[in-house]
Amino acid sequence: MSVQKKNGRWYAAVYVGTKDSKQVYEWSEGYDKKSDAQLKELEMKKDVIERSHKVLDKASLGYLAQEWLKTKEKTVAHRTYTGYKESYDRHIKTVFESKLIKDIEPIDINAFMTSLKFKPATVAKIMTTLKQIFDFAVSMNYIRSNPCMGIRKPNIRISKKQTWTPKQINSFLSLKDTKEATCFTAFLILFSAGMRPGEVCGLRWSDYDGECFRPEGGIDKERNTTELKNDKAKEEVYLSPELILHLNSIKVVQTNIWEQQRPFEAFSDDRYINCFTDDWRPMTPDYLNKAFDRIIRRNKIEPHIRLYDARHSFGTNMMRDGVNPKMVADMMRHTTVKTTLDNYSHTDKDMYKNTIKKYNKKLV
Repeated sequence: MSVQKKNGRWYAAVYVGTKDSKQVYEWSEGYDKKSDAQLKELEMKKDVIERSHKVLDKASLGYLAQEWLKTKEKTVAHRTYTGYKESYDRHIKTVFESKLIKDIEPIDINAFMTSLKFKPATVAKIMTTLKQIFDFAVSMNYIRSNPCMGIRKPNIRISKKQTWTPKQINSFLSLKDTKEATCFTAFLILFSAGMRPGEVCGLRWSDYDGECFRPEGGIDKERNTTELKNDKAKEEVYLSPELILHLNSIKVVQTNIWEQQRPFEAFSDDRYINCFTDDWRPMTPDYLNKAFDRIIRRNKIEPHIRLYDARHSFGTNMMRDGVNPKMVADMMRHTTVKTTLDNYSHTDKDMYKNTIKKYNKKLV
């Protein structure tokens, strides 16, 4: 569609995008001469090209953000979704909600980013959320390009993770406080299998086949059932003989407790492995965090690591032992080996010294 004649007058029509899966055109005023309409068409086309990413519609960023969040709620892990929603609600909404998506320029994005007074990692999360909202707008044909492109996020220094050596892990698991904790089984799984806390809380007996776990879901801090982080997280987690023996004995204990409470009802494999046996509620990552922190403080353990660092300890110790990074990635169920290398390929003094010793032995 270019120049058309209607009711004796000439009109220029220029395509500017789509809305609700329908093509959208911008129309000029009417002209008596066709040549005037053709000149106007050239002017309008130039204007559309110069606007680059703008499509003439009335969609606000707030509307598109809500549509994007609805999609994310169904397609990503609950924890990831709540992170996106928090970034939007707390930081992006007040600035951009009422603005038309077509009117937001890269200079506006840059001004917003520089106004954020947070640590670089927090700013990066907020900007990732905003960029994904604009990516969604592009995919829905509301705009032609993402105004976040080319905006440099702050550099994030990846700090060295605090981890425990196998000796330190054994020392923690051998403590009287640890062994008597209701979440001792969860601690064993965390340190020996390298799973995420939410995954460990979501494990059911139906996920265990006597040799490995096949996780199906997680539990968040509000005790909601959540999707796992990605499809890779649903792959098998093979277990040590010691952990298998422990799990088998725990199942016997739980079955006996169940039969005492409900003598006429069979114990179901749908029950959670890490649960409170008075009402069979699953434990939460928040509960495990508090119990873990309490034991560390009471026993004055150093370094004082976080519960999630049990997973980092697993990966770091595997790399220190010289396990192939691809194997470590599979064991930790990372989607790519790059994630493993980025997180666990750092060296420490012991790794450095051992490498030097091994190399120089070949030279003697």
